[in-house]
Amino acid sequence: MKRAIVLALSVILALTMAAPTVLAQEEGPPNAGAPEVVIGTLFVNPGDPAWPGTCTFPLQLDLSGKGKLIEHPNGVGLTSISTSPGLDVTITNVETPENQATFNITGSIVTSTNLETGEVTQLFRGRNLIFDAEAGTNIAIGNFSFVSIPAGVPGPEGDIIVQPLEGEGQLIDVCALLA
Repeated sequence: MKRAIVLALSVILALTMAAPTVLAQEEGPPNAGAPEVVIGTLFVNPGDPAWPGTCTFPLQLDLSGKGKLIEHPNGVGLTSISTSPGLDVTITNVETPENQATFNITGSIVTSTNLETGEVTQLFRGRNLIFDAEAGTNIAIGNFSFVSIPAGVPGPEGDIIVQPLEGEGQLIDVCALLA
């Protein structure tokens, strides 16, 4: 089956991987406190397996705002909630830098992992930047969801799509906009 997975620009996860500058942090146990001020830049290259559904040209994502990742057990796995109040992303076509757009991506992403079945469910509410192997790179406005069994879970090779990206709202094709 064609390898497909949806990745949302989960601000905290993406910025953590990219070693961002964190301007302010709350003290206390993990998940405690208000969202944190975050600033960071990410680069997304065409065909990068970490970002399915990329554009045919490289993108630069400049993020600024606030974000928070909250994790907790859900009985059969783990649920994480990523919030991003006041978060903006400026997306630039690296090959033609004059082609850029700024979006407010203040939505939430709820990711639930079922350790018994291996299924990962992602719910996107509000305004989110989504990378999807089939739908492409989009600003999703509304309520969308995706369910998969990621590669590496015992079973067939590659990701298994249980439910492709679906929902109600608007998808703005970032690649077409910045081409």
